[in-house]
Amino acid sequence: MERVLRIFFVLFMSTVIITTLFAESKPVAFLEVSGKAIGDTQVYSEEIEEMYQYYLSYYGSFDKLFEEPYVRAYILNQILREKVINHLASLENISSEDFVEKYSSVSENDMKDYYNKNREELMEDEYVDLDYAVFPTQEQAQKFFDKASKEGFDKALETIENPEEVQYDSYDGLKKSETNEVFIDVLFGKYDSKLRIQYTENGNFVFFIRNHNDLSTFEKFQESPRYSEIEDSLGKEKLNSYIDSKIKSENIKINTSEDYLIWLDFVNGKDPRRILNEYLPKVFDKNKAISTNSTWLIAGVVSAIEDAKAYEEFKTEYQTSVSKLYSMGYKTFPVLSRMRQFDDSEKVKLEYNVELSKILLSYIKEGDIMSVLQYIYNNLAELEELTNSADKSTRLKATEYLYYIYKALGEDVAEDYYNSIINEEPSYQFELDVE
Repeated sequence: MERVLRIFFVLFMSTVIITTLFAESKPVAFLEVSGKAIGDTQVYSEEIEEMYQYYLSYYGSFDKLFEEPYVRAYILNQILREKVINHLASLENISSEDFVEKYSSVSENDMKDYYNKNREELMEDEYVDLDYAVFPTQEQAQKFFDKASKEGFDKALETIENPEEVQYDSYDGLKKSETNEVFIDVLFGKYDSKLRIQYTENGNFVFFIRNHNDLSTFEKFQESPRYSEIEDSLGKEKLNSYIDSKIKSENIKINTSEDYLIWLDFVNGKDPRRILNEYLPKVFDKNKAISTNSTWLIAGVVSAIEDAKAYEEFKTEYQTSVSKLYSMGYKTFPVLSRMRQFDDSEKVKLEYNVELSKILLSYIKEGDIMSVLQYIYNNLAELEELTNSADKSTRLKATEYLYYIYKALGEDVAEDYYNSIINEEPSYQFELDVE
């Protein structure tokens, strides 16, 4: 199983961070040069917590072992990045804003070089800006088309008969790659007129193509939204490249705990093999026994083995690490799904399917059954198997979750499972309220 981390699309803005000094707190991390701390680069847990709560409000929740450490390390990395910028700017006696502008500046020649190297790929972003009207009959559409050809699209709209029967709107930046095949030719084909007509089963369309940009020249590229997007991206790459070079040449280091360091390595895209080489000795002794209780380190090693696709090579370390997390009380779905790879015991199978059921119930509640249909089949099959257990508590718990799933699916057989539980244990305490 490969570790899947959520991709963060929320931009981290330095203005959101409140860089208050916490006199009573010990810093989580700070920057140093040659072993000496750089002034005003301390990061406190309260700063990380503030942004972490912000991300929680956006995403809802994170797994405690395989997502939360990454998110917190991501936040720490961004805060430290800002502090590196402030430090480097102070060395040049300029403001951090001037520093960013100075080293992220992208010239027109830079953009031309990028365009020439990526022209074919960029042309896949061909797009149109258009106005359109949809009519209930072909006759109405043709009548409007003829009038618009003489008077213009906008004027023709003003004199439409029975406007309540007509849908009309505008759309800017409709990409060819995102357009239904039915409309590809009429919207992107070579026509003498900007006015187009198309009859379909879903309506009779008249289009007015205000702008068609195929990005076939640098000038057209400049007119497109992609220009500013790429200019911004190249600027960030340029700035980050310069900062990375200065971090190396100035020998700037991060002083923080190993818990954070391993996840900072993931955040910064360090090769998982190198992570394993560095942290395996800090998690395992010479006899391959775990020598730490740090859940972040143990989970980090599990993630590195998965990312390196080195399960067979580090099978003992992997299984020992996952089992350790399980024994420490982390019986979450991410841990249980990993346990199932090598532990098929009745206890683990039940715990896994109970957690899986809870996830599936949320999908069913949202009406998104098809995307998890195979998981539902497997879940029901394994729970059914567990109803034959010699252990009463296992038998009843499996039956309970069969009841929940079938009831959520609207199946009458759900009541049979409910009655089976009550008949065997009249005072049985159900875990979920599904009424």
